[in-house]
Amino acid sequence: MQAIDKKILLVLLIVVAFFVVWKLKAPEQEAVSLAKTSVEAADELAAAYADGRDTLLFHSPDIEEKQVYHLLQAQNPYLSTLSTAAYENGNLSLTYEIQKKEEQDTGLDAARAAGAEAAAGKKSITGKLKAIHDTLIRNCVYAEDDNDRIHMAAGAVEDGRAVCAGYARAFQAMCDGAGIDVYYVEDDDMTHAWNAIRLYGQTFFIDCTYDDPVPDQGERVSREYFMLTEDEMREQRDWDEALYDEFLDSRYPEDFAYIQRMQDLTLASDSLRAADTNMPATQEELDMLNETLGTTLAESVTSEDETGTAVTMTRGELYRRGYEALWDEVDGRRRIEDLIDAYRVPPVPARKMGF
Repeated sequence: MQAIDKKILLVLLIVVAFFVVWKLKAPEQEAVSLAKTSVEAADELAAAYADGRDTLLFHSPDIEEKQVYHLLQAQNPYLSTLSTAAYENGNLSLTYEIQKKEEQDTGLDAARAAGAEAAAGKKSITGKLKAIHDTLIRNCVYAEDDNDRIHMAAGAVEDGRAVCAGYARAFQAMCDGAGIDVYYVEDDDMTHAWNAIRLYGQTFFIDCTYDDPVPDQGERVSREYFMLTEDEMREQRDWDEALYDEFLDSRYPEDFAYIQRMQDLTLASDSLRAADTNMPATQEELDMLNETLGTTLAESVTSEDETGTAVTMTRGELYRRGYEALWDEVDGRRRIEDLIDAYRVPPVPARKMGF
């Protein structure tokens, strides 16, 4: 009888051991994400974290841990870590963690408030960016020590001390507070960070760290690294350009460039963000634009397609039509000329756009 009990116990131990190994090497299928690219993986992991889950499993061979980490940093202005576990069956487990989140949230809230204040009263997007850039630099000094806060927005905004990561995270949050979509970029070795924005369809870079003189010179601000083009930045930095281009493509719909132009012309609300581009336009927005432009872009935001299905114009489409209408000639003059003469449109941004 004892021999039988020992055999049963041995079998049970083998089964338990097999189960433990199987759990380590073959995660449950339903836990595996369907993401195919690093951009999709970063978005899903960020969304999962927001829902209270910090770990996801991925099976696509095109997902790279380093790329996912770059993109989590890009979209979330937090000091964070990404842990990895690779399995024999090819699955990849990624765990996203944010250190001292409450402390960082307090710093980010302060940065957003500072950005909104700095940009107040500035009409153009570039003017707002410049004001935020200058405010951050005048109130922060480059400093290296063992304190984690120098890598956070909190260090730059609340303490006035930061390294490049703190500057870049603070600038991103300050721009968010001013209603501007800006992202965090880092080099391949993760030794330096700066920011990117896509404006009127073109990518520009801003490096607040390098625009802050060392040693600190008080109110003096450089703009040598403010709004550099990709070609100009390429001469100074190395980064995964293809990855960030794909990421920025996912963040800035093509028609958002028209919304930005119309915002600078004060013909679109300053509150519109990139995420609003593909949202339905309202009849009030259409009526107001028709009246301002003195033309009819459309009678209604709702129409029927060739199958008879009702479709609603997006905000991106509405402001694209509006921008194109500004170029129309009426009695030998472009439509926008009358708006400039009537002080409905500021002349400086209009001239910069080629009108």
